[in-house]
Amino acid sequence: MGTPDIAAEALEALVNSGFKPSLVITQKDKPVGRKQIITPSPVKLIALKNNIEVWQPNTLKDKEAYEKIRSASPDIMIVVAYGKIIPKNIIDIPKFGILNIHASLLPKFRGASPAQYAILVGEKETGVSIMQIDEQLDHGPVVAQRSVKIAEDDTTESLLKKLSLAGASLLVETLPLYFKNSIKPQEQDHTQATFTKIIKKEDGEIKESATAQEIERMARAFHSWPGVYFMFSEKNGKKLKVKFKKVSLCECDPERKEKIYLNKKRKLVFQTRNGCLSLLEVQPESKNKMSGEAFYQGYKDKLAPLEAKKYKV
Repeated sequence: MGTPDIAAEALEALVNSGFKPSLVITQKDKPVGRKQIITPSPVKLIALKNNIEVWQPNTLKDKEAYEKIRSASPDIMIVVAYGKIIPKNIIDIPKFGILNIHASLLPKFRGASPAQYAILVGEKETGVSIMQIDEQLDHGPVVAQRSVKIAEDDTTESLLKKLSLAGASLLVETLPLYFKNSIKPQEQDHTQATFTKIIKKEDGEIKESATAQEIERMARAFHSWPGVYFMFSEKNGKKLKVKFKKVSLCECDPERKEKIYLNKKRKLVFQTRNGCLSLLEVQPESKNKMSGEAFYQGYKDKLAPLEAKKYKV
């Protein structure tokens, strides 16, 4: 059971190691891109390539779902980022239960966005956990874990690629031992649990109080979606939404008080309450991407004067 790329990596590893599933369950084909072309999930594509039956139910909560899975008589079910809650009556079907690959070192970063949160809070390391599913969110006993380093330039996409490879290899190493009862699942320390939420479009808005380091992490965590943006005030009273497409940490000029300015190297600097960012590439709303310098030259006379505020840390 799975839907995105991280799940497809695990499915392919299962097939290649001789654990070919009898059934693949994935979410419905969805519209993708500007043209909204109906597109199958990465998991469905791998399943079809390997002649595995694919089932795409609207829900797992009805009698049809229960009967479909029960009739397959699974010894075990593997879940990787499926995207729906699995009811108790289905959890109880497989002889060896349900194993889930979660993209964090549980009990840290339970929930929907573990890779994004690991980058957002500045972790140097994260990892994958294989756990037994119970009725609570990412709560079950841990069967195996593997650590993964987070590079300074990792985005969510590059980190998820590392995690998907780590999770897939750990799964095929773990299954033979798990079937032999050679692994004793370890209860999580629930007092140490932290939780993540589903990322929403508005999470990409840069607040006035954000530091340079926080914004740089946001830009990497939200690289493909939802992106990061700042609402500049214009002299006519309107707001201008500007996406920060490429940023890097840089030195501040202590003599400058403005929120944005060009430094001596003709780089656009965005000054925060703590530190500065070089805006290498930006995109004003309804405009094409442009360099920071081009944006400054085109918009400096339209923007309301904005002095960088200094907040207590």
